Amino acid sequence: MKKNVLFAAVMTVLAAVSCTENKNQSVMDNREPGKVLVVIDLQKDFINGTLPAQNGADIIPYIDAIKCRFDKVYFTLDWHPYNHCSFKEYGGIWPEHCVQFTEGASLPNGTLEGLDNSKVRFLPKGNDPAQEEYGQFANTKADEQDLFVKGDTVVACGIAAEYCVLETLKNLERLAQEVGFELYLYLEGVACIENNDPLLEYIRENNIKLYK
Repeated sequence: MKKNVLFAAVMTVLAAVSCTENKNQSVMDNREPGKVLVVIDLQKDFINGTLPAQNGADIIPYIDAIKCRFDKVYFTLDWHPYNHCSFKEYGGIWPEHCVQFTEGASLPNGTLEGLDNSKVRFLPKGNDPAQEEYGQFANTKADEQDLFVKGDTVVACGIAAEYCVLETLKNLERLAQEVGFELYLYLEGVACIENNDPLLEYIRENNIKLYK
């Protein structure tokens, strides 16, 4: 247990550093276009913890099978304080989940195996106790970020289809148009709470391609 808590603590420090945007750095600086995997909220509480997705454990092998194909791998993370507004105890609709510095907020064992540290970034969200935040990148400005560059191929997957995956995909679609990268959804690597219908409807309406 101590090892898992320590890992979660280290993870949040890395996340804080990773998501700090350098406003003096253009999106065109530092690297050539490449392949970027965005893994959304692949956390223990969403797999076999307090708020499990239907098929959360099933998608792990699919994500593991492709993760090393990518030049960059970004893990978005629910990183809630204990009194977050989304929790039922504080007026929300969800059970307590992904609380900062707990095992439930950490990645499944082995998720980082085989990945070069230089390729990995952690992007926390939901750490304001008064704000619900399903989607990552909502406040990311195209000309004030170093996550994506023009010509990238960006592939999204994770948990949960009709909530955080859907809302993050919407934000990525906006950035794709502003930055100039190509966006895909890796459906085999997506788990849902109830069903995939809202996500599938969105990708049909917006012509988002599936990654194979």
